[in-house]
Amino acid sequence: MSSPLRIALVLFFSLILLLAPSAQSGAGTIMITGNDTIPGTAASLNLSDGRLILGDIVKVFSLRTSMDLLGERLDLVGDGGSCRLLLDSPLVLSRGLFAVLTSPLGTAGSALSVPLDFLTKVLPALIGRAVSLDGEDSMTVGSPGTGSFDGIPVEDLPRYASFIERDKYQQPVDIKKVNHGLRVVVLDPGHGGRSSGAHGNAGTVEKALVLSVTEKLKTMLEDDLGIKVVLTRTADYFVGLKERTAIANNNRADLFVSVHANAAFREGVNGCETYYLSFSASDLEASQLAQVENKALGINGDLRQGPILEAILWDMAQLEFLNESGQVASRVQKSMVKTLNVRDRGVRQAPLAVLVGARMPAILVEIGFITNPAEEINLDRDPYQTRIARALFDAIADYNRALIRGEVRTESP
Repeated sequence: MSSPLRIALVLFFSLILLLAPSAQSGAGTIMITGNDTIPGTAASLNLSDGRLILGDIVKVFSLRTSMDLLGERLDLVGDGGSCRLLLDSPLVLSRGLFAVLTSPLGTAGSALSVPLDFLTKVLPALIGRAVSLDGEDSMTVGSPGTGSFDGIPVEDLPRYASFIERDKYQQPVDIKKVNHGLRVVVLDPGHGGRSSGAHGNAGTVEKALVLSVTEKLKTMLEDDLGIKVVLTRTADYFVGLKERTAIANNNRADLFVSVHANAAFREGVNGCETYYLSFSASDLEASQLAQVENKALGINGDLRQGPILEAILWDMAQLEFLNESGQVASRVQKSMVKTLNVRDRGVRQAPLAVLVGARMPAILVEIGFITNPAEEINLDRDPYQTRIARALFDAIADYNRALIRGEVRTESP
């Protein structure tokens, strides 16, 4: 590239960066207006520190999303077109061209966030309508067919070559593990929103029960071990399959724990069990549970029949941690049985979709059968939920000590 052109690009990006603070320094609400009936009209978006929660934009403008199993590439699709974003990158790819946002796609707690200029640089291409910002508190959406994507060819983005290269999947470098304790744990309360999970005859609902338990566990881990804990959901809303492990990957978690309550046709079935991932279920009951849990997340059929790429990514992402996942699962199961004095249904393996893609040890624990009348009474009681959280805490604390002492096996014997 010629020097004048290079200088022009530097000035161009510098100008963007200089303009960014005035457009991003605010906080408040952006009212959305339009001159006809369009998605998003009469709605609003919350602006915080110059950034918007991407999920709010997706909801308001009825966009569809798909994130890769490693939680790094996010595809957005609207009525006007599609685009791809890369975590921690300011680049947005659409129609073979790139837009450069003033700051990268990032995380705000358990949510993805984008800078304010996403509305004018990317949204028009997705909804097929022009978007203009009227100050910092309102935006106008134009008529159909007015949206465009003013992208830049890849050859004109030399300073972003590393980001573009990241978009091409490469096998991760084998990094030798260092003995340190847990720093970030992601807890996944199963189900939520439209997915209620199992119901008990007395009215106990799985999604509310497991959220209560994980909130108690979060407090224990943060207060007693000083570990950063992130929940995949903090209230009654649905979180997609890929988003759950993506939250763990994006937060560079050291452990992923998905908490569920079990159900059975026969009321007499009781006890707790703990799972870690395998494409082959360890027994018939494990296979049946995987089908139920996967279906709740919109996955039907055999995981091995999914796209080849996802199978490859699974190999890369989770195989490395299966041994550690098994060790965590054993500790959790032992602690649950001892603390709660319930039937030991054992540690099992199953093709659980929610664990696929996790780049850390990952388990799923079934804390009891909500369909068993006696267990439902216990599960619905706050003191018993605290005992469950304590049992999980003790297991995680024991695993943490083993990590620090270098006693956790990272390879199969």
